[in-house]
Amino acid sequence: MRLLKTTITNSLPIILFSMCIMVFYYSFYDIDFSKGDNILFHNGTIITMDKQHQYPEAVYVENGIIKSIGSFDHIKKNTLSSTIIVDLNGRTLMPGFIDSHTHPIISSFLYDMIDLSGFKHHSKEKVWDHLINEVSNYNPKDWILCKGFDQVLVPGLTPPSISYLDSIAPNNPLLIASQSLHSYWANSLAFQASGIKPSTPDPSKSSYYERDSLGKFTGYIAEQTAFQPFKNTILKSIGINKLKNNSRMVMKEYLKNGYTSITSMGITTADKKVIQLYKHISSKRSNILNNILSIVGILPNREHTARNFVFIRHDAPHLLPESVSNGDDFFKIMGIKFWYDGSPYTGSMYLEEPYIDNNFTNNILHIPQEHTGKALLTKDQIQKNIKKYQSGNWQVAIHTQGDIAIREVLNAFESTQSKINYRHRLEHCLLINSTSIERMANINVYPSFHINHLYYYGNVLNNKLIGTQRANRMLPIKSAIDNSIKFTIHADQPMFPSEPFSLLSTAVNRKTKEGQVIGGQHAITIHQALKALTIDAAWQIKMDEKIGSIKEGKYGDLIILNRNPLEVQKTELRDIKVLDIYVHGNQIN
Repeated sequence: MRLLKTTITNSLPIILFSMCIMVFYYSFYDIDFSKGDNILFHNGTIITMDKQHQYPEAVYVENGIIKSIGSFDHIKKNTLSSTIIVDLNGRTLMPGFIDSHTHPIISSFLYDMIDLSGFKHHSKEKVWDHLINEVSNYNPKDWILCKGFDQVLVPGLTPPSISYLDSIAPNNPLLIASQSLHSYWANSLAFQASGIKPSTPDPSKSSYYERDSLGKFTGYIAEQTAFQPFKNTILKSIGINKLKNNSRMVMKEYLKNGYTSITSMGITTADKKVIQLYKHISSKRSNILNNILSIVGILPNREHTARNFVFIRHDAPHLLPESVSNGDDFFKIMGIKFWYDGSPYTGSMYLEEPYIDNNFTNNILHIPQEHTGKALLTKDQIQKNIKKYQSGNWQVAIHTQGDIAIREVLNAFESTQSKINYRHRLEHCLLINSTSIERMANINVYPSFHINHLYYYGNVLNNKLIGTQRANRMLPIKSAIDNSIKFTIHADQPMFPSEPFSLLSTAVNRKTKEGQVIGGQHAITIHQALKALTIDAAWQIKMDEKIGSIKEGKYGDLIILNRNPLEVQKTELRDIKVLDIYVHGNQIN
C-alpha cells in the first residue's frame, strides 16, 4: 500500500505536466474558423446578390471578411502583401448557398446503408435482388440497415411482410427505412433486439407498430416516435465512431455541392453528446475538453466546414440553451421545430379534400378510402407551444404539407401574434394556397418550399395521389413573390439529394423528372430562385447581415462555378458545377 502511494505521489507531477502540455498544445493547435486568408478575386463574372454592387470587377477578402468590392486596379493597391490573387479566368464567383432545411444527423445515420432507392433501382425485382445479394456480406447478428424504400418511384413495389424479411435475413436484425423517413419495416430479430414485444403499447395513434388480426407484428413501423427504440439500439450497435466519421463525410458533401451554411431543421437527436459532436465540428473554436476528446479519438479532428444553424425537435426541449444568444456565427441553436402533419406518401398529410381513391393509394400505400389525414397535434397544443417559445425569442418552425394543416397553424400564429417579427416558418408547404400566403404576409410567417416534390414525385402526385387540379396549385412560390414574402427552397436531405442547382431548375422550369410541366404559372426567374438559396435563406435564419451576399463587412463565404447561372439556358441549370468553395475566406479542399 505504501509503495502504491509512493508511486502515485512520484507520478503526479508527470501526469499534471502532461495534462498542462496537452491543454497548452490544443489551445494553440485548435483551428480557429474566424481566421481566414487574404484573397483578391478578379477576371470573371461576380454575382453579389446585393443591389449596391451587382456585378463588380473584383472582390477582396481580408482575414475572412469581405473588405472591398469594385475595380481590380483600385483594390489591388490596398491589399496586403500576403494576398492570394485568384484569377477566375471567366468563371463565376457568387455567395455560397445556404441549405435552409436539411438533416445532417439522419443523413449520417443513413450514409452507408444499403441503398434501395428509386434513384438507383428502377424495378421491384432489382430492389429485392440487391438486398438479397447484400445480406451475404454480413456476419450473423450484425444489423443490416437499408434506406430509400420508395413505392412512388419504383413501379409495383409493395411493403414487405415480416415473414419475408425473416426469410431474407434469418440470422440478422434487418431494418428498412422509406425514402420519406415516415415509414419503416423490420424483421423479427430487429423487433427483439430493440425490446419491442407484442405487448409493447403503441406510442400514439399516429406512431405505432402495425399488428395483424391476431395481434402479431406485420413488420411495419409508423413515424418517428415508434422508430426511436430501433434507432437507439442501432446507434449502440454500430458505435459512435461510425456516426462520427459519417458526420464528417456528410458535412463535406454539403460543401461539395456549394453549401457554405446549413440549417439543421429539427435535428434528429435528444442526446446532448450528439449536439456536442456537431458543435465541435462547426463552432468558431472548440473548447479545451472537446479538443482533449479529439486527441484521444472520441471526437474527430476539426477541419474547415459549413456553418450549422440548428432547430431542436419539439420532443427534445432539454437541448435548448438558456438563451437565443448562444453559440457563434459558425454554430448556433436558433429555435424549435414541430410537426403538425406528415408525409403525402403515407397518407398523413392533412387535407381539405381526400386523397384520390385508386389501387395505388388504397392497396399499395394502404391509404383508406376518403382519407384526408389528420393533425399530429391539437390546435390548443400548437398554440400554447408557439406562445411558450416565442416568449423566449426562439424561432418556431412547423412542418405543414396539407392545406388544412397550413390553415390551422396560421390560425395558431394569428392568435399569438406579436409586434416582434420572430421570422417563424412553415416547412414544406406542398398545398399552401394563395389565401394562406396572403395571411402569412400579414402575420410575419415565412415559407420554405420542398420544391423537388414536383421534380421527383410530380407525376405520381398529379396522376395518383391528389389529382391534376391540386397538383397544378402545389408549391406556388411565385405567389410568395407577388406578396413580397421572403421564402426559401430546400431538398429535405436525406429525402432528396441536397443539390442546389436541381432546386433552382425545378423552381424555374416546374418540370418533373419525366419532363412534364406542372403548375407552370408558378415558375420564377433564375435570379429569384438564387435569392431563395442565398440572401433570403440568410434572412430566414437572421444571418442576412453576415452571410448570403457579397457585401463589405460580410463573411467571405463564396463559391466558384464553371458557368454563370444567370446566362445559361434554363434547361441547363442542373449541369452547372461547383469548382471551389470558400468558408470565411478559407478554401475548402
